[in-house]
Amino acid sequence: MGGLLASVVLTRLVRGSTRRVTDVCGFAVAGGLSVTAILQFWLGALNGSYWANSGAVALTIAATSLSILGLMSVLGYVGFGLGAATMMLIGNPLSGTATAPEMLPGRSGALGQLLPPGAGGQLLRSTAFFDGHGVTRPVVVLAAWLTLGSVLCLAGGLRARAAGATVEDPADRATA
Repeated sequence: MGGLLASVVLTRLVRGSTRRVTDVCGFAVAGGLSVTAILQFWLGALNGSYWANSGAVALTIAATSLSILGLMSVLGYVGFGLGAATMMLIGNPLSGTATAPEMLPGRSGALGQLLPPGAGGQLLRSTAFFDGHGVTRPVVVLAAWLTLGSVLCLAGGLRARAAGATVEDPADRATA
């Protein structure tokens, strides 16, 4: 949910692809620090290193936000709908975060681990309860989504600039 919120707010308030990417990263760090502080110190739901857990949450928020923001930069509000549906309606149920991905039917748990909610849940579980064992795969998955989102954001900005548009992305053009 934090990733969706950041994408919508930044699309409305911030102009320029590079600034949006930078602001998403700042939002992710702030969100990772605050959410982890609540979960670990107030609710006592997490163990392990506060900093490692904060990094896991921040990376998950950044991967989700940048993926959706990138899709919005290229496809406009259709991209937002596609990204939101993928993350919320497919990624969350198939993440296996509430139980375990192995408990989901067929290969759906494995598919869920390839999306940011599943990879983020696995990464947080690894940092909080298993001293960081098993972090490689979720970090690679989240880094791939982060990179894809960044590339899409920058491509959308370059396309708008090349077209000579005064508006930054297709989402802005739809409302202009």
